Amino acid sequence: MIVKRLLALNAIVLLGLSSVFILPTAPQRPEPGVNMALQDFIGEWYGQDAKVTQKERETLGPDTQFARKVYTNAKGDAIFVSIVLAGNDMNTSIHRPERCLPAQGYTMIDSRAVKVDLPKGPLTVTRLHNRRPLDVEGHPGLTEYSLNYYWFVGSTETTPSHFERNFMDIRDRLLRGYTQPWAYVTVVSRISEKLQRYGKNEAQTDAMLDSFMKELIPTLQKPEVKNR
Repeated sequence: MIVKRLLALNAIVLLGLSSVFILPTAPQRPEPGVNMALQDFIGEWYGQDAKVTQKERETLGPDTQFARKVYTNAKGDAIFVSIVLAGNDMNTSIHRPERCLPAQGYTMIDSRAVKVDLPKGPLTVTRLHNRRPLDVEGHPGLTEYSLNYYWFVGSTETTPSHFERNFMDIRDRLLRGYTQPWAYVTVVSRISEKLQRYGKNEAQTDAMLDSFMKELIPTLQKPEVKNR
């Protein structure tokens, strides 16, 4: 009886080990689904390169790539756009903005998924509503509010969720034999009402960002990427 059990156990172990040979072999890493060269002009908006801090470079993986601009228009509005393309080590290259916003003094008020309507189908993104105190001389107690839209772009698909991205990454490693080249895209603007002349309220800022992203995303995401 003991011999039979040992033989059965050995058979199970050998079967498990041999399954390695039926897993897909690892091809070259797929091409990213984003263009890492942000355009200088997006409709009425003109973009200027924004700095990547030394702390970011030291914190994130050494093979992490960045593309970053601040877009402004003639009305005095400003929109910050950032793409962070992960290297081979996902754990050191990409994280949720919810993790770093508190370090910048922000408190998150609200988080929800919203859709951006595009010609090839709606893109679901995460929308964060944030606030932080401003230290402006002569204006005690002033608060800055901002809207932060973000999503993740793989080689052929997108997701607004950090947790879903992790699941998809594990799926591709185990079943397809490769590491997804995930990019983390952020589009941010402050709610300028009470902070500048002719400033925008929350609804107006949402509308401005939605219009901007409809022009930005077709220049940013490659045609083979399917929106989710």
